[in-house]
Amino acid sequence: MSEHMNWRGKVLALVILVIAAGLLVFGIRLYDREEKLDPAVTQVIAENERPTASRPESLADKYADLGLIDVHNHDAYKYLLSFPTWNRYHVGKIVLFGNISEPSAMITDALAWGAYNQYPDRIYPFFSGFNMFEEEGLQTVRNQLEKGFLGVGETVAASSNSPVLANVIWKASDSMDGNLPKVYELCAEYDAPILLHIDPPSGMQIEKLEEALKQYPDTLFIFAHANVYQDADSIGKLLESYSNLYIDFFAGFTSYNPASPYKTESYIDLIEQYPDRFFLSTDGAYDMTYDEAIPAMYETIELLKPETRKKVASGNFQRIIDAQRPTKTQLKLFEKLGGSVGTGADPATLSRHEMNKLLFKLDAASKNSVDK
Repeated sequence: MSEHMNWRGKVLALVILVIAAGLLVFGIRLYDREEKLDPAVTQVIAENERPTASRPESLADKYADLGLIDVHNHDAYKYLLSFPTWNRYHVGKIVLFGNISEPSAMITDALAWGAYNQYPDRIYPFFSGFNMFEEEGLQTVRNQLEKGFLGVGETVAASSNSPVLANVIWKASDSMDGNLPKVYELCAEYDAPILLHIDPPSGMQIEKLEEALKQYPDTLFIFAHANVYQDADSIGKLLESYSNLYIDFFAGFTSYNPASPYKTESYIDLIEQYPDRFFLSTDGAYDMTYDEAIPAMYETIELLKPETRKKVASGNFQRIIDAQRPTKTQLKLFEKLGGSVGTGADPATLSRHEMNKLLFKLDAASKNSVDK
């Protein structure tokens, strides 16, 4: 009983911390309101902020039209503070979640969904808060996917080396542990990718990942930050054998972390060999700043062939999102809020993401009419 109460106490403390953080962010938003400036002053500011060749934003400006997607970002609890940086570097969309594989992730999952509701043209929400060892965790996965979440993860399928993940209580010992196989089945049912953290990326852990890839060929697996302590040849062998594997390439690690045994340049030939299977990410600028993590993505893009750049920057991930169909829960809510009669939209032509955007608008309009 005492352990149960301790757990509840910790969750309550986390809720209080999140609320406090929300109030802080709200205060920052009020403080950071756009002021009405003299046009001449505005022009001077714009000139001074324009990227130059010597600034890290220069490549971002060069490739702004690629609509870069950061496919792995933990900033659900502070996304409003991150937006100015994302805008400065022309990051088009962000796959957003927060904490991972522990009860507190349920809170940051809710924050990610709230961010999606407010900024559906910029945010793609994933979730990680589910107990992979209990049946109720499987129901959570189904409920979240039915709600309209676009992917699962980051999920800790194995971690022996990461100090950050040393004590998370919902992490697996390998990619086939607990109810992960049933989670993979749900992902296949909903065409939702799963982002897996696996460390170390070698030995038995890779063997178990291969077992999952082989047994669940209809599931889309994303190997989180696969280039961290893993060479191009090892990644290439997996890509050659399993067409349902995609690579989250954390360019900032190979470019700016001195602990990396490999450099970004050593992966370029592999990316060109599998141009439809790579994404780019910042991992929430883990162990570095965004002024390193985001430019590193553009530096990688610069090394690629012109025909590969758009695919890796955004096209590959967007293709997965566009292929997801609306869920039964979404369709029921669509009809409840007015459906095709009120909007003229045909749900058969909408992706899950497009349906979410429409539902957000319908729900807001419904609430406004009640208030009036």
